[in-house]
Amino acid sequence: MVVGVHVVVDGDGPPAVLYGGLGGNWFDWDEVVRLLSGTCLVVRIDRPGYGLSPPSGDRPSARGEADRIAGVLDALRVTTPAVLVGHSLGGIYVEAFARLYPERTGGVILLDATVTTRPHRVIPTRWRVTAGRRVARAASAVGLQKLLGPMVRRILNHSTPPDGFAPDTRQWVERIYREPAYLESSIVENASYPALAQELAALRETTTITAPVVVAAAHTGRRTPWGSAWIRTQRQFAQFLGAAFRVVRPAHHHAMIDQPGQIAALVRELAS
Repeated sequence: MVVGVHVVVDGDGPPAVLYGGLGGNWFDWDEVVRLLSGTCLVVRIDRPGYGLSPPSGDRPSARGEADRIAGVLDALRVTTPAVLVGHSLGGIYVEAFARLYPERTGGVILLDATVTTRPHRVIPTRWRVTAGRRVARAASAVGLQKLLGPMVRRILNHSTPPDGFAPDTRQWVERIYREPAYLESSIVENASYPALAQELAALRETTTITAPVVVAAAHTGRRTPWGSAWIRTQRQFAQFLGAAFRVVRPAHHHAMIDQPGQIAALVRELAS
């Protein structure tokens, strides 16, 4: 199977594609896969530079990632419509797939997804990407990436599996988060966000999603102004898309790590 990226396939049954957010790796979904692989064919894809995928010199695009998902499904000879879960920034790519490949989409779950109802861009994307590459390469050159990579993961990702992290997951974190290509790919994708949002906005003007859509927002369970505002924003996003709305709690942003059972249940609901 030649698809140009690292792909992990588990189980058998109706297909489900799990697409991570900014800096997401295949092992972020391990607990969800354990719960789904008995009933679903679960496909995890590391975008270029993430996980075990080689980096790319191209900046990401919504259409490009949608085509990548389609290419992986082609390589796997999956013809049944798939349920796609897009976490955070990955929601852009999953929504784009649903719009560009409606006949291959059985359902969409936007998990604590980046909200893109009002895209804007001030600084040209090529400037943002060029500056991002320079910053990433400088940080790697002086050793900051190897020294601080895993620590940055712990600062940015507060989620913990119900039974704690497996030893192999800890080893993968120590390895991957120290890779210069991982840092550069993350910064480039973040720098590309305004262009991605505008690309998706353009797709919304000419396409529709025919499959069921669920917007699932993570909430820690604590009452805070920020948490309430986020839930309100996600609910409005669901209304904008004509989607169902769910709250995953208690969970941090990486809700698939905190609450794998709730995420697996959402997938089964759409795959049935």
